[in-house]
Amino acid sequence: MNKNTNAKQMKINMLDTPMFTSNKEKMCVYDRELRENIINLREELKYDIPSTTYLTHAIHNFYPAKFIPQVPRFVINKFNINGKIILDPFAGSGTTAIESLITENSNISNDINPITEFFIDVKTLKLNPKNYASYIDNLKHCVDLIFKNNFKFVPRWENIAYWYPNDILLTLEKIWGGIHNIDEIESSLKKILKVSALYLSRKYSYGEDDSPKLFKSKQKRLKMKELLNKYHEFGEELLRNELLKKAKQYLNCIIQFNASMRTEYIKVESLNNTNKQFLMSINNSIEELGKILTGEKIDCIITSPPYIYAQEYFRSSKIDMYWLNIIDDENVRKLTRKEIGQKLKPFNDLNSELLNIKSYKNAIDTVKVFSKNFKTKENISRFTSYFNDMLYFIQLSEKLLVKKGILAIFIGEPKVFGYHIKTKDIFSEMMSLNNFKVKYIFFDLIKSRHLSKNRLNENPSGINGEWLIISEKS
Repeated sequence: MNKNTNAKQMKINMLDTPMFTSNKEKMCVYDRELRENIINLREELKYDIPSTTYLTHAIHNFYPAKFIPQVPRFVINKFNINGKIILDPFAGSGTTAIESLITENSNISNDINPITEFFIDVKTLKLNPKNYASYIDNLKHCVDLIFKNNFKFVPRWENIAYWYPNDILLTLEKIWGGIHNIDEIESSLKKILKVSALYLSRKYSYGEDDSPKLFKSKQKRLKMKELLNKYHEFGEELLRNELLKKAKQYLNCIIQFNASMRTEYIKVESLNNTNKQFLMSINNSIEELGKILTGEKIDCIITSPPYIYAQEYFRSSKIDMYWLNIIDDENVRKLTRKEIGQKLKPFNDLNSELLNIKSYKNAIDTVKVFSKNFKTKENISRFTSYFNDMLYFIQLSEKLLVKKGILAIFIGEPKVFGYHIKTKDIFSEMMSLNNFKVKYIFFDLIKSRHLSKNRLNENPSGINGEWLIISEKS
């Protein structure tokens, strides 16, 4: 542990914000607990992980509330996890997968969002660093073909014209038409070009660049005028050069990832008896995951579940999924109805068990009182559904983990109806009542996290940090 007193004191002082100093009498105990548990994971691992965007973590850095790589690496290092199976049930953009592989562990990644599998595929591409020059030449050739041919791809997106100027949209349809028609022999380069084109599809849309959800902003409209002026000056060549530049950048990230790998791994579709290091991707809900993975085969679970009332994940990534041709309008609606944090009904009704959890009981009773001042009464159902699903997840973790297996959860504490929910206490109690012994609790201050502000849960100050709760199966 880093014992630098001055650095620690500086981080403690950063907690003196309105979120933590309002109603001091009620918060003083919580403040003290925060102070005692503060850890700066970026500082702790500055020699292992130079930034949150090193290696392929830098690829398509738009996914909301991205899981910082320091979290899985910290857990892996602390328990000396090597040659084990690590599961991330809420895999997001694939952060835990990358950290698992480069530390010589196997990984199983699951997420209900279908774009997760694509991101993990791209970020863990197997490329030979010795063939770098050949990859560059082939990328140039592919980009030339994309702009030479007149293929056209129109996403199954009813409102697409609302999000793009017409000239830009026509060029993007040409770019994506060319990419989708690249021969599968060049599948690795095709994936690199796809994720590079996602960057262009976002940059040249009216969608706000720094928001976790898709909406037109005044700032982006002004920026789009500048982009359009450049486009009208340079034409398609502008986007051609940007596509190739971004593809080279992502290729470099992938080459660095491959150079950092110390052992060979294989990609599998099922858990067979294999002694090799492997990577497995699953696109299912937590409930369905429990039917696919059975028995005590997992050594460690490291994950960051969705937040209460989370609604950014599909809203943010749907623009990418439309262009990748993995969803249409109806599928977006279906996915949104299944989104943990927004669902009105849980996978399973565990409410009687939840009410035995004191911290949850206190929270739901208080939330119901606070809700009287708000019109969104359905948020009570979302609240209970969310913690039902989280209890189900913890019970599933207990079934999947081997004895002495590690469960590490990284979670924030938003406000609901203006009331600060002590999610850390609820999760810790859930673990303790389900055959887990809580071993460590840390509080990591957020440096920058798009998901933390301007949410619908009356939390204008944002979330100052997140709790890392580490437990061991008894």
